[in-house]
Amino acid sequence: MQNNSPLVTVGIPTYNRPAGLEKTLQCILAQSYRNLEVIVSDNCSTDETVLPLLKKYAALDSRVTFFVQEKNRSIIPNFQFLLDKAKGDYFMWAADDDNWDPNFIEVCVQGLQTNPDVVLCMTDLKLTRVDGVSGDSKLNRSFMQANLFSRCFHFVKSTAENKYFFCGLYRTTAIKNIPFDNSWGGDHLFIYETLTKGKFLLIQGLANFYYFRGGSSKGMDSVRKAFNIKARYHFFDAYILKYTTHQFRFKHLSFFKKLGLFFSNAAGLIFNEDFILYYIFIKKPVKALIRIFKKKPLEHHP
Repeated sequence: MQNNSPLVTVGIPTYNRPAGLEKTLQCILAQSYRNLEVIVSDNCSTDETVLPLLKKYAALDSRVTFFVQEKNRSIIPNFQFLLDKAKGDYFMWAADDDNWDPNFIEVCVQGLQTNPDVVLCMTDLKLTRVDGVSGDSKLNRSFMQANLFSRCFHFVKSTAENKYFFCGLYRTTAIKNIPFDNSWGGDHLFIYETLTKGKFLLIQGLANFYYFRGGSSKGMDSVRKAFNIKARYHFFDAYILKYTTHQFRFKHLSFFKKLGLFFSNAAGLIFNEDFILYYIFIKKPVKALIRIFKKKPLEHHP
């Protein structure tokens, strides 16, 4: 990789997982793309082995810098901290329990350089279970539609796994001013706003990202505690309401585009098979119609 290649910032949030942190650092530092700025934010770990590990890698590789938070900032503010510190042309978050093929960053950089209207690039996604077995995901949409409303409609109606685009490589200028909503589902809203600024590119067959299910992805009880969720209808608020109203705070869109997204996103929610609206408005009525047509016609007696 030549010296004039764009700088890529990799932000690593970590908390009390020294073994995973070391594995992630080794994986990122071994990337074929060399022009990296690697920033680690330790979210006030209580494990005393974390700090010596950070000092070790900062001494071994000049590309590594680290910050130790004075108090735990919670999950999302720690992610935001890393983005705020980023100096690279491109940026990605790297969780301390995931893995990447050695050419992951190189493939994504080439995708962004080749497509100037793309703001986020992702490779194939493998979902890794606790037992270490990895399987293919349903990350099968590239969201390359030129039309804003079409992009957002397809994104909102897509399966939940497409939200793993969050783990891809971003064009930093596109996301620097996006506030990270400190709530459950804040990562989904972050990439939704990113999508309103440009296209997403999925590059298949060249590299893999391995997302570990069971580490940073938490059970519902821990999520409730982390985000102080008390409302019974938190799912409705985090997704259905916010996907129809969140865009009204976007400063880069006109009012008419925001209004258009209200309708396109509402349609996307109705057609999304992960949500109950699909069952109420689509699946149940269609099944009822099919049952009617399947009924035998009345017999006519002379």
